[in-house]
Amino acid sequence: VVLGAVLFKVATLQTAGGDSLRVAGTEQWERRSELSADRGSIFDRNGEELAVSIPAFAVSVNPKLVTDPVATATILQAALGLDEVETAELHAALVAQEVGFRYVRRQVPVEIGEQIAGLRLTGVNVDAEDDRVLPGGDTGRSVIGRTDIDGIGTAGLELQFDELLTGTPGEMRKEVAPRGRSIAGSEQVIAVPVPGDDLVLTLDRSVQFATEQALVERVTELDAKSGYVIVLDTPTGDVIAMSSVQVDDDGVAQITTGNYAATNAYEPGSVAKVVTIAAALNERTVETDTTFVVPWRRQYADDLLSDSHQHPDELLTVEQILVSSSNIGTIDVQMSLGRGDWDTARQTHWEYLRRFGFGEQTDLDFPGESEGILKHWTDLWGSERVTVAYGQGFAATPIQMAAAVNAIANDGTYVAPRLVQGYVDAAGNLTEAEPSAAEEIIRPDVAAEVQDMMRQVVCRGTARRAQEGLSNFSVAGKTGTGLKAQRNGYLNENGERVYYASFAGFFPAEDPQVTILVSIDEPPAGDINRFGGTAAAPVFGDLVPTIAHELGIAPPADTTPCSQW
Repeated sequence: VVLGAVLFKVATLQTAGGDSLRVAGTEQWERRSELSADRGSIFDRNGEELAVSIPAFAVSVNPKLVTDPVATATILQAALGLDEVETAELHAALVAQEVGFRYVRRQVPVEIGEQIAGLRLTGVNVDAEDDRVLPGGDTGRSVIGRTDIDGIGTAGLELQFDELLTGTPGEMRKEVAPRGRSIAGSEQVIAVPVPGDDLVLTLDRSVQFATEQALVERVTELDAKSGYVIVLDTPTGDVIAMSSVQVDDDGVAQITTGNYAATNAYEPGSVAKVVTIAAALNERTVETDTTFVVPWRRQYADDLLSDSHQHPDELLTVEQILVSSSNIGTIDVQMSLGRGDWDTARQTHWEYLRRFGFGEQTDLDFPGESEGILKHWTDLWGSERVTVAYGQGFAATPIQMAAAVNAIANDGTYVAPRLVQGYVDAAGNLTEAEPSAAEEIIRPDVAAEVQDMMRQVVCRGTARRAQEGLSNFSVAGKTGTGLKAQRNGYLNENGERVYYASFAGFFPAEDPQVTILVSIDEPPAGDINRFGGTAAAPVFGDLVPTIAHELGIAPPADTTPCSQW
């Protein structure tokens, strides 16, 4: 009977009953590990690398397996360049043997990792991993974003497209000897890792670099707080460059880690006047030669609003109002939208602001992107009912403002800004991204009239410095000098005004191909450089030749100098 029971038990263990024991035995002498998949690369429109993953190693220890803590800590200190504190902490962990795993250093260069692996130190593991780098240095980092040490996107496009860039991990099996030592040659790949897709952007790395350097120089020169430049391909809305620069705690202007051109919103100031005037022309409540008697200041609700300088009452045309950047004149144009009904005027103006993309996020859908601030027209009170006509009383991001001006340059068609041109899968197949959504928001003939007026702004108005030094290209644009909201209205703790200066324009003026927005945040308040025409417009003029060269834009044969306007 006993022998029969034993034979039955043996038979059971040899068949179905032994499955759990076989699994336990396998787990005792076998280890499985995940094989990381390569993260997809990020390229610019020309195939230049913006972000790539390069091979690296992670060095770790299993203190419970280390037989000589002093020697192990000393060798790793020399190989990895550990400081005294790191070495002491490592030695203490090896001696204590309280944990079975501890990282020593991650993203170690390949040559150093291979040297350590070649020493075959007991209890020391050297495992392959990736290190995410930007081949262009800081170029484009505010847009590209970043990953954490495990290669997971945490900001910018790295976060937005993390799922697409992240590959599918593989799996490897290896046998281990007593005390967990690996048996050389026993490794077997069970599943091959599949790399993530590559991302092709609309950015041009050379133009991005040029805009960032120009911003760093200008912000430093003016002792400003920060600055932004956005370059758009006018017909398509593709973002050629999107730069953000900010002064750090040490007073040095640096390329930002965050894409503040999409996440920060400001009252744009007089650049927004082109929207008000375009709306009135499109509604046919004014013509370019319609005149208004414009004083230098006028009472609205509880506030006495004024132009930038004192002048006698003037009979100004709509064109002259834009060229001279008259606040009071722009309010008169806004009022014309109601044809005598003030509520209709405010409602119509608000609807046009929405058409031009204000008050909502762009189609970039960038992580943390701001929608700006645009109150419903029924929620505006006091003087802000009219200040919105000239860019005070609502807030816009730089990318919103650039896209709005681009609609003027694009003959009245608003095209949503776009940052992604396509995707490349593991097999090398390119999938083009969807083109930007486009909608005609003002008539082409109205856009042409506003383009001509913006040409006049450059030739004989507030933006003359945007044309300085440009003999081959004619440009058009509009300056903006907005007041930045503070804790106590528009005055800081010292009782001083704080400014936001900008210039938005396009070239060639005869056939717009590129739209550029330059914004300088908090230029010096006490001198001439606080204005958009002096702080921002010169940067525009400096960038035009570089952008034209990099994008292969030739001057049109019918280019006319300002002297002929």
